[in-house]
Amino acid sequence: MRPVRELGLLEMKPVSVKGVNIVPRDAFIATVSPKLTKPNAPDLVALRVEVTGKGGRRVAWQLIDYADEKAGVSAMMRTTGYSLAITGLMQVDGRISAKGAHTPDEAVPFRPYVDELKKRGVEIREVSQ
Repeated sequence: MRPVRELGLLEMKPVSVKGVNIVPRDAFIATVSPKLTKPNAPDLVALRVEVTGKGGRRVAWQLIDYADEKAGVSAMMRTTGYSLAITGLMQVDGRISAKGAHTPDEAVPFRPYVDELKKRGVEIREVSQ
C-alpha cells in the first residue's frame, strides 16, 4: 500500500482532468473530508514515523490516541498540548539544554520525552516493519 503523498494526491501543481485544471490536494480534501468528519464524534490522532538508517536498518514508531471524553479533552489537544507542556518542563529542569533554534529531534531527548507522554496516557510504540 502506498502512502497518499507518494500517490501525488497532496500535490499543489494543477493537473488536467477532463479538460479542467484541478489541484490534486484540493480534490483529495474535498473527497475525503465528508467521510472523515463526524461533528458529534470524538476525534483520534494516528501517527506513524518510519525511518531507514544509514546502515539500511528500518525502524517505525506509531502513536494512536483517543479523546478523553470524561475530561472533555480531544485527542488533538492531548497530543499537542501535552507535548508542548512536556518540552517546556524539560527545558526548565535541564533535560533540554540546547540553546537557540533547533528541531525537536536535535534538542529533545527521545526516551525521556516518550516516557513523559506515557505518564499522561499518550503512548508511542516501536512497531515491527
